[in-house]
Amino acid sequence: MDIIQAIVLGAVQGLTEFLPVSSSGHLVLFQKLFGFKEVPIFFDTLVHFATLLAVAFYLRKEIWQILTNLKKNINFIWILILGTLPAVIFALLFKDYIENSFNSLWLLSIGFFITAGLLFATKFISEGKKDMQKINWIDSVIIGIFQAIAILPSISRSGATISSCLYRNIKREDAFKFSFLLSIPAIAGAMTLQIFDFNPSNLNGGFWPNALGFVMAAIFGFLSLFILEKIAQKGKFHYFSIYCFLLGVIILFFII
Repeated sequence: MDIIQAIVLGAVQGLTEFLPVSSSGHLVLFQKLFGFKEVPIFFDTLVHFATLLAVAFYLRKEIWQILTNLKKNINFIWILILGTLPAVIFALLFKDYIENSFNSLWLLSIGFFITAGLLFATKFISEGKKDMQKINWIDSVIIGIFQAIAILPSISRSGATISSCLYRNIKREDAFKFSFLLSIPAIAGAMTLQIFDFNPSNLNGGFWPNALGFVMAAIFGFLSLFILEKIAQKGKFHYFSIYCFLLGVIILFFII
């Protein structure tokens, strides 16, 4: 992997990890474009770590409030844990199927259509009334199931979780924050699994490609969070459905 490829893939990972357009789907597309057999495990782990840092920095006030008053926020912490469990269970039970599904352009196309449908449906949902502190265990489990489904290729994690938050009558701003607080253990879990598969021989390209990919993923990750928060506040989340639908059509066109 050369420097240009690393920069492009890092930027794509940063932008699409948080925008509701599926980072996994885009990385598979760019993987095909550059002719990679697969994205190097070390590089993938590195850019995931960069996006983890981006979301932790972006939500630093909320995270600090939780950590400095654990006793008061213990129920909310359990809600976050509960929301993470469906993805953990799904990933462990269907690990082989999930890995194989990324090789199918048909599933890639279908995933973009599903994401488009989830996003478009939010157009018909009015502003919710629940803030984050009123999210209950039923809300958390439902949102967590949506997050688990988003493990599949080209189904956006942020699209699925924010949409499901809105379906559960959660305020837009709080839907955004809860979705990305929930992303922290999800991204950390994905990184952990990748670390177990890491082989030093897969370093690919040396220091600079990996370093620049990391920097680009962090910068574009922070930028995408800023953009998405503004769009979510205005209730224009469904705009992304057009892009995802078109991607699904384009992929379908090439495989028929």
